[in-house]
Amino acid sequence: MATQEPSPPSSMESNKPGFPKKILGNKLEDKHLCNCCHNILRRPFQAQCGHRFCSYCFNRTVSNGPQKCNACIKEDIFEEPTSILKQGCAFPDNAVRREVEHLSAVCINENCTWKGSIKDYELNHEGKCEFMIIPCPSCKERIRFNEQERHNERECPERTLNCKYCKEPFHFKNIKYVDHIKFCSKFRTPCRFHVVGCDMSVEKEKIHDHERAYAYEHLNLLLHYIMGMKVSMEGLQPQGLELAGHKLVELQQSLRELEARVSQLSTTSSGPPVQGAAAAAVASSSSSSSGPPASAPLPPPPTLAPTLSVSTSFTPLPSSVGAALELQLHSEKTKGGRAGSQVHGARSEIRHV
Repeated sequence: MATQEPSPPSSMESNKPGFPKKILGNKLEDKHLCNCCHNILRRPFQAQCGHRFCSYCFNRTVSNGPQKCNACIKEDIFEEPTSILKQGCAFPDNAVRREVEHLSAVCINENCTWKGSIKDYELNHEGKCEFMIIPCPSCKERIRFNEQERHNERECPERTLNCKYCKEPFHFKNIKYVDHIKFCSKFRTPCRFHVVGCDMSVEKEKIHDHERAYAYEHLNLLLHYIMGMKVSMEGLQPQGLELAGHKLVELQQSLRELEARVSQLSTTSSGPPVQGAAAAAVASSSSSSSGPPASAPLPPPPTLAPTLSVSTSFTPLPSSVGAALELQLHSEKTKGGRAGSQVHGARSEIRHV
């Protein structure tokens, strides 16, 4: 009775099909391909017909009983019992395994720059690449491996969250975390008297117990806060009055200066009498000495017109001198008007203060 051939050792078994052909960095040879999945051999087995299979592919093929080798049929070399695949008729091909493991490989994920051997790829990079695209187990959205944690915590619409305060689980679609916090009894919130100095944070369900237990301390903090405000207000009042007094003194001094300037401008605008007026005065005094008695009233002094025109009985001023005097008088009147406006404004500001 023939003895049953040994099964493959557990170290050669694998639960994955062959490596994708895209990871190979050099030329691909047919002897490195699985005759079932047609990818690069992973844990290669050689059947008694001579064809090679991945450990995973061979075990899946014979799991339902003996099967005909499709590679033998395709190559038209099928013969029984050699081309029948069954448990115990295949052995690990360690020579080919070593060849495959030393083949150069690259990562097929976009933006990943990893390079190495197929052995390094299987041990250190496969299934761990940060740029690998995987489906979310909850919402089935395809995301990067390095974004999985953020997606599960913040983006996945099917995620389930646990409140970090009360530990109550809830589905994100039913209630949002921000809304839950508003009603969470374990959420710690600042005491309502924190504005006056209470630095305690209390769970919402215990806030009333805290206020009853620390009523005296809260009133004491409130008293100190109010007294501090009162002292601050009292300290500000004298300072404000002092500033107002200084402002009033400055305005009064400015008013005196403006009044003096107006008076000076008024004196300058009246000026000394012109030559025609002086000659008239002399003529009047000479005629009065030889004329009627002293009891007769003297005639009124002549007045100057706004345009500095004089009586035609006297010698008129040269035209250039008259024009100059007229221009000076107009300028002085303008200055006087501006000074008066400044005085009026200063008086209004004093009344306002």
